[in-house]
Amino acid sequence: MNGIFSAVFTLAGLGLCFGILLAWASKKFYVEADPRVEKITGLLPGINCGACGQAGCASLAEAIIADKADMNACPACSSENRLAIAEVLGLSTEGIEPRLALVAVIGCGGGSRCANKFVYQGLADCRVAVSAMGGHKECPEACIEQGTCVQVCPVQAIGRQPEGNFKVNTKKCIGCKKCAAVCPRKIIMMIERGKDVYINCHSHDKGFLVMKKCSVGCIACGKCVKACPEQAITLARNLAVIDYSKCTNCKQCVEVCPTKAIALI
Repeated sequence: MNGIFSAVFTLAGLGLCFGILLAWASKKFYVEADPRVEKITGLLPGINCGACGQAGCASLAEAIIADKADMNACPACSSENRLAIAEVLGLSTEGIEPRLALVAVIGCGGGSRCANKFVYQGLADCRVAVSAMGGHKECPEACIEQGTCVQVCPVQAIGRQPEGNFKVNTKKCIGCKKCAAVCPRKIIMMIERGKDVYINCHSHDKGFLVMKKCSVGCIACGKCVKACPEQAITLARNLAVIDYSKCTNCKQCVEVCPTKAIALI
């Protein structure tokens, strides 16, 4: 019985000693947190997507204060919040130009409407799939359809459509560009938020070749060029191109496109 009491008292004594030691250490080695970290973290999106190169928003805030990262490093941070971050840092807001808000669009509407060369049954990764004879699609510019962009999107803004192609929900998109970075075809474009139309094709083949491979590809017919009242559309290497600085969202190009290669966002 005495042995049990002895063990209990010994453990209690050790616990008390360790508690005192920890309390002393917490005061001795306490580092006061910079209040600016919390303020800047609150001005960042808070999704911890890593597009800035840091582990998360709090890490970016610390890096900005330590002058190890630029205050513009976050691609999803609004112009208003960038100005607020500058004020927290005590910097002048003069000369800080508004950032153009961008959203991603996937420039391929093929899916099941684009012919296959073979049936791909490998790893569900576009970068791996494209290494298999250049991908399983007849069109060399077509989406590989393995959903790597979906996997890297931090806000689940990309989804597969009934036709098999993928589309970005621009209301959710934060413009982090992670999907564009991983796309091996480089068919994911960043365009100005607020624009309503985009070219849903990347093929540079001539029209008759496009139609053999995909029913919704751009055939470079030029109808959109003629219909655009602002001359915002041109043809380059058999593909329609939109100059968004001229586009007024009239949507006349969408109405006249015979293959629906110009799509609504």
